Amino acid sequence: MRLSLTLPAIGLLALMSAGCGNQLAQPMPGQTPTSVNTNTPTYGQVGGPLVPANYPNAGNTAPASPPLQRDFTLYFDTNSATLSAEARSIVQQAADVARRGPATHIAVTGHTDTVGTARYNKGLSDRRAAAVRQELIAEGVPAEEIVASGVGKSQLAVPTAQGVNEPRNRRVVITEGGPGM
Repeated sequence: MRLSLTLPAIGLLALMSAGCGNQLAQPMPGQTPTSVNTNTPTYGQVGGPLVPANYPNAGNTAPASPPLQRDFTLYFDTNSATLSAEARSIVQQAADVARRGPATHIAVTGHTDTVGTARYNKGLSDRRAAAVRQELIAEGVPAEEIVASGVGKSQLAVPTAQGVNEPRNRRVVITEGGPGM
């Protein structure tokens, strides 16, 4: 078989096992066979040679794209784990997106600024994350889809020295979906 000379044996076997065996001697869409003094058809320049990149789609759909990751960030007052009206609005937006799509994984990560001890800030970031998790659940997001944790002052949005009251570091980030979630 002439085709076996142009394809590795494994590629041919894979195509045949995928149900493409009957289509291998057929012209590609848009191609017309031309004759070459043999009974084996060859193909014109349209679409190129019969190589794996030019095989007809054997019923496969387009490759799945990686899940989209969506982030929502909300901010807190100093030494507070209480959600403001604006923060509740952002949580509601995140919950709306989560409820509209297929089941997703949601990571809620609490952060603090650098005011206070590492131990205090870890506890405060945990309380912030827990408050947002509870609000997501109240908005109808299944509890089993949400993982909440605090990282204290270890992942600053705005790098500062110790003891700096930076409002952009006092936050919770809600991450929905994405690779590896």
